[in-house]
Order: sequence, then structure tokens, then C-alpha cells
Amino acid sequence: MMDLLPVLLVNGVVFGAIYGINAIGLGIVYNTTGIINFAQGDFVMLGGMSAAYFYGLGLPLLLAILFGVIATVIIGLLIERIVIRPLWRRGVKDWTYVFMLFAVATVLPNLAMLGISHDPLTFPSFGGLPSIQLGSVTLSSQAVWVLVVTVIVVVALQGFFNRTLLGKAMKATAINRRVAAWMGVPVERMVAMSFGLAALLGAIGGVVFTPLISTQFDTGVAMTLNGFAAAIIGGMGNIRGAIIGGLVIGILQSLSTAFISSVYGDAVTYGVLFVLLMIWPAGFFRPLIELQHEEI
Repeated sequence: MMDLLPVLLVNGVVFGAIYGINAIGLGIVYNTTGIINFAQGDFVMLGGMSAAYFYGLGLPLLLAILFGVIATVIIGLLIERIVIRPLWRRGVKDWTYVFMLFAVATVLPNLAMLGISHDPLTFPSFGGLPSIQLGSVTLSSQAVWVLVVTVIVVVALQGFFNRTLLGKAMKATAINRRVAAWMGVPVERMVAMSFGLAALLGAIGGVVFTPLISTQFDTGVAMTLNGFAAAIIGGMGNIRGAIIGGLVIGILQSLSTAFISSVYGDAVTYGVLFVLLMIWPAGFFRPLIELQHEEI
């Protein structure tokens, strides 16, 4: 069994990278709005299933992926415009958002099942990158793509939030929405952008993940839970922390499933996370909302 350890660790890292990307999306919406987006995992599902659907129509792989990502971002923006913004303007209680996003997370998979497919879908590996031999473990070309895309996402988001005016406006909204509005930041537009950006990240995770093991209409719940756990471990809204949290989740799941039981793997994983959070209640890294104003 110990001979499998390198393979399990590599698999945990690859899956953990997807969880980390998803955790970033959750953190962005939470920091901008104070809302936990329970539909975040469905963005991963929609990105993969939409791309597979367009590929099945005969489109070239690159165009199918592009259309899948665009369709998912549009859905994210529509969720904000139709579901979140009316509630936001009425100043409803937080539990109302929780209920509505639970409803959205229930409706989206059913729409995907009816409109796209109830069967698992996939499409070919991207290609273009070589497989990498790590001792006795071979990292497939698509797994390399997952890691490369994760690095690109982290670097791009760090630059966006730290170096662009729009990114700093979103950061200011995360720290104090009322003060940001007083300073002329269009808060509603920032909220819409947070949902669009979260959908974009989910879709990116979905399209790089789907060629590895396929996707299905009901994969969103697991993605949301794992992404949420990764976001909490890494410090909600902390980009690097989200990736590290995702890696922790991915490796724990891989090891517990192999060495303990596939039935109790998740229970063991979340039991370990419970202990970690007892030691570090705010996560491994400082959440974005704890930033001081002068750091914007």
C-alpha cells in the first residue's frame, strides 16, 4: 500500500488545485457581499458540462471551451442580477440569501440534467504540454494543465487585486462596503463583478478538470463543500491560502480514501479539518477582510 503513496499525493495535489480555484471564487463573493455562494460548485459543473456540450455539437475544442466558460459567466451574472440584487436593494436578512442560493444550487443541476445530459460527459485532453515523470509517478498532460492553469490564475488575480483600480475597488468593497460607497465605488457593480469572477473561476476549474475524470450534473455539491472547506482553512478570501487549503483537502481525501475507506474518507477528512480549525480558527492565513485600509 505504501507504494501507492506517491501516486496518492500527486492525485491529491491535482484535485486540490481545483478545490483551491473554487475556494478563491467562494472567497471573492463572500468578501464582497458577506454571502456564502452555495452555487459555486455548480459553476465548476456548468463549465465542464457546457464545454462538453458544445464539443459534442462539433465545435473545435478551443471554441467549445471558450463558449462553455462564457455561458457559465453569463449564468453567474444572471444569478446576481435576478436573485441577489433585488434582495440586496431590499436589505433582507442574511438567511434569505442562504435560502435563495440553496434554491439556485438545487435548480441549476436539474436544468443541466434536462438541458444538457444526465450522463457523465467529458472531452479530450488539451494536449500541447508533455507528461512529466516524477520518480515512479507519471503526471499526465492534462494534470500538468491543471497545475499550470492554477498558477496562472493565482498570479493573474494577485496582479488584478493589487495593481488595477478595479481590483482595488473590489478590495475596498470587501473591507467596508459603506465606506467604499461613500468614496464613489459603485458597490452594486462590484457585487455583480464578484459573481461574474466567481463563475469564471469555477468554469476554468471545470474545463481543466473534466478531461481527467468527466463531469456530471450532480458534481456541484461536492465541489462547493470542498471549496468551502479549502476557503475556511486558507483564510476566507486569501488567494494563496485558498490554494493551500485546497491542497490540504485534496491530499487528505486521497490518503483517507486509500488507507481507511472510500466510504468514510470524507468523514476522516473533515474530522482532521475540525482539529485543524480548533488550532487555527481563522485558517492558516489572514482573511482578506482583516486587511487594514492603508493596504488597499
